[in-house]
Amino acid sequence: MLGRDKYFIEAESSQRIESGSFASGDVCVSRRTDDGRTVLVLTHGRGSGVQANVTASVVSSMIVSYALRNTPIDQAARSVLETFGGRGSRTDASFAVADIRPDGTVRVAEYEAPGFLLFRNGIAVEEGDSGAVRERLVIDTRDGRQHTIHLSRFEARAEERLIFTTKGVLRSGSGTRRMPDGWGRGAVADYIGRLLNETDDLSAHELAGAVVDRAIENDLFRPKSDLTCLSVYFRQPRRLLLCSGPPFNETNDRRLAERIRDWTGTAVICGGTTAAIVARELRRDITVNLRRDISGLPPTSSMPGVDLITEGVLTLARVKSLLGQASSSDLSGRGTDFDLARILLGHDRIDFVVGTRINPQHQDPELPVELELRRNVVKEIGRLLETKFLKEIRIEYL
Repeated sequence: MLGRDKYFIEAESSQRIESGSFASGDVCVSRRTDDGRTVLVLTHGRGSGVQANVTASVVSSMIVSYALRNTPIDQAARSVLETFGGRGSRTDASFAVADIRPDGTVRVAEYEAPGFLLFRNGIAVEEGDSGAVRERLVIDTRDGRQHTIHLSRFEARAEERLIFTTKGVLRSGSGTRRMPDGWGRGAVADYIGRLLNETDDLSAHELAGAVVDRAIENDLFRPKSDLTCLSVYFRQPRRLLLCSGPPFNETNDRRLAERIRDWTGTAVICGGTTAAIVARELRRDITVNLRRDISGLPPTSSMPGVDLITEGVLTLARVKSLLGQASSSDLSGRGTDFDLARILLGHDRIDFVVGTRINPQHQDPELPVELELRRNVVKEIGRLLETKFLKEIRIEYL
């Protein structure tokens, strides 16, 4: 998030485990801090399998903990390397860290990582052209070894792409006739550039997936290493308004309807009573979809100016469960709950308007269970979207 009125950070990763292994040695972690920073960590544990995964997980957790406390990178790196520096010429883990601040400043620290790629206008830019300041930091550890950390700093611009990969992606295809030395950093950059020139608004999730899919193809569909790509997209935010529940005061019915009428972006209504209020105030017709929903939920409806109308609390509870179980923003199921979850995950800046009137058709006014359930479900959905998927969330009670 680079300012609520500027552009948004979409960060997604795609991974594939080495063929024959049961756990990935690559770990990708993302966090949004209280001061608005986005912290991204991509770690590769030496080798593959459970031991590599444990090492990478611990290293990632250490780095994130230091980053959240604003610890200088040299102190954080020294602590990690004292613990996981390895023996001889080998190290237990390599890592790349990106700290993206609300003012658009991007700081990157890399240790034995392939090096990030920065794309501007669909073209990979070199260090000097990108305006990035790059320096080497040499750290001496207690065992007498020296470790080199590469530090970079630059100002992000709208529509830029920042790409991190693990070494497995660059080495994919090695030993084949077509690419005996592996795919290579230059070829990866060329491939990404072609993708961006074909589809300039390709999402971070789609781009990361395309890179990993191509690496799998290079390895003849049997990955020889763990494969991971972390993609960051600085872009204009996609905005969503979700309204659920009638306003506490009927005098606010018009205000609710005007919020939807004046909204620029995607609009969703969860709740038949809420939809009826908006239709009445805006003098619009509601059309009910008579087809049975595969999810077992009540059928959806449509109204001019609203992208989706669903049932209320039950549908939101299903969506909360889906978001809690999802490991990425790629949901392949069918049904209204999946459709609504995909809409939420496909947007960056989400405003919830939650009505606080008790629906007399559902609950005794002396037992406001439905009201509390709606509030709690929306709060939990907002928390999941904010912490797990790095969305910007705002909840308003009406």
